[in-house]
Amino acid sequence: MLRLSHAFLDLALSCTPNALAATMGTQALTFRQIDQATNAMTRVLASLGVTRGSRVMLQAETTLDHLAFFMAVQRLGAAFIPLLPTWSQQEVESNAAYIRPHLVVFDPAREENGRDLERGGVTVATIGGGDRTTLFPSIDALVAKASTDKVPPVNVSEDDTHAIFLTSGSTGQPKGVMVSHRATWLRSINGASRSPFCGGGGELMTFPMYHWAGWNYVLENWAHRRAVHFVERLDGQHMAEAIDRWRPEYLYCIPALWERLLDPGIDFDTSSIRFVSSGTSTFDPKLMDRIRERFPHAGRGIFYGSTEFGGALTMHGSEIDRRPGSVGLPYPGCDADIVDGELRLRSLTMMDGYFELPDQTAEVFDDGWYLTGDLAERDADGFFSITGRRREVIRSGGETVAPAEVELALKGFPGMLDVAVIGVPDPVWGETVCAAVVVAPDCDAPTLESLRGYVGDNLAPYKHPRRIVQLSELPRTAATGQIMRSRIKQAILDLG
Repeated sequence: MLRLSHAFLDLALSCTPNALAATMGTQALTFRQIDQATNAMTRVLASLGVTRGSRVMLQAETTLDHLAFFMAVQRLGAAFIPLLPTWSQQEVESNAAYIRPHLVVFDPAREENGRDLERGGVTVATIGGGDRTTLFPSIDALVAKASTDKVPPVNVSEDDTHAIFLTSGSTGQPKGVMVSHRATWLRSINGASRSPFCGGGGELMTFPMYHWAGWNYVLENWAHRRAVHFVERLDGQHMAEAIDRWRPEYLYCIPALWERLLDPGIDFDTSSIRFVSSGTSTFDPKLMDRIRERFPHAGRGIFYGSTEFGGALTMHGSEIDRRPGSVGLPYPGCDADIVDGELRLRSLTMMDGYFELPDQTAEVFDDGWYLTGDLAERDADGFFSITGRRREVIRSGGETVAPAEVELALKGFPGMLDVAVIGVPDPVWGETVCAAVVVAPDCDAPTLESLRGYVGDNLAPYKHPRRIVQLSELPRTAATGQIMRSRIKQAILDLG
C-alpha cells in the first residue's frame, strides 16, 4: 500500500509531523496541518460525490489550500486533473467534454466557467472564496465545518490513475496523460535521489501546478521530509524574495525563468542554495556557465523528461562542463535507446496511455517502449544529446536540419531577444530554413546576410537561414517555455 501518491504525506507525518512542509508568501504549513486539512477536505469531497474512480478537475490560481485538495482526491482514489488558469470558458468546456469529470472546482475568479457545466449535469464547486458568497457550493465553508480526524482509508490500488495531465495542446485538442499511483511513486522516489544532500531548507517551486512536474516536485521533497516553497508570481523579484525569506537549498528553473532570476537588477542572497538545475530538450551551455557564476557554491544538474514518461536522463557536476549540450545518462531503472534517430525510453514510470485515445496511445508505444519524438545522438560513453523533434525536422534539398541546432547557433546575436527556426514550404528545396526573430525595441531587424555571417562555419551552409520574419513575440508553452513551432509556422504562412 505504500506505492500510493498520498503515502508521501503519511510517511512524513509519521516521523516529522511538525516540520515545515509548504510555504507561499508569508504563509507556512507543517505536515500535521496539511494532514488535518486533508482529512477535512476528504470528507467534503466525499459529500460532493467523489469516490474511487471519479475524475476531479480544478481550475484556479495556486494556493496552499490546493495541497489538501490534491491529497484528498488521492485518498479517495479519484483522478486529479488540473487545468491551466488562463483557459477560457470554451477551452474548459471542451476539455470537460473530453474528460467527463464528476466534479469541477473553480476559484471565484473563474467560477463563471462552470455555469454551463452545471446545467449539463456536472457537479461544480468553488475553492478559495473564504466567507464570500459564490455561485456554487463553497468548499471552504464546508471544510470549516468538517472534522479533521483521520478518515478511514479507501481501498486504492497502485494501478489506479492518480492524475490525468492535459498536454499543452499546441496543435489541437489536448491529450490526457494518465499516470498511475505506482508510476508517480517511482517518479518521485527516483527524483528524490537527485539532491539527497539538500537538507531541510527544501526547494523553491517554479513549475506551475497544472503541470505534472509541479506536483512531482512536491512529492519528491516530501519524500525527504523537506519543504516546498511556492512563489506567488514567477517573476525575478518574487522568486528572489522567496529565496531570501525561506532560504531554500534546491532551485530548479526552466531556461526562461533562469533569465528572469539572473537579471542583473535582481538581487538576493545565494548562500543557502546547495543545488541548481535546469532542463528541457536542448540546453544552452552558456546559460549553465552564467548559473554557475551566480551560484558558485552550488552543485549543478541537467534533467530531461516528459509528462508521459517522467524523469528520463540526467547529468551532474563536472560532466556538464565536459559534455556541453548533453542531457546525460538514463535515470536508475530507465532504459534508453535510439532507433532511426529517435530517442525511445522504457521504465515503470511510463504513463498508462492517453485517456480514451487508443490510436494516439498506439502511436507513441512500440513493444513496451515509449517513443519520445525527440531526435537524439549518443556519444561513445553513452551520454545522450537531443538534436530536435522528429516532426519539426526541416528537410531542405535532401538534407535534414534540426531547428534546435540552428537556434543555438543564433543565440547571442546582437539585439535579438528570441528566435525560433522552422521550415517553410519551397517549390525548389522542399523546405527552406526560416528564422522567426524578436528584436529589442531600439534595434533593427537583422538582415539575412548578418545572421548567416554570425553563424558562419559553426553550421553547414544548408543549415543557414534563408528567410527572416520579425515577430513581436514567440508563442511558448506556459509550463516549460518550449517553442510552439506549429503556431509560428502558421503565422508565417498566413503572411504569405
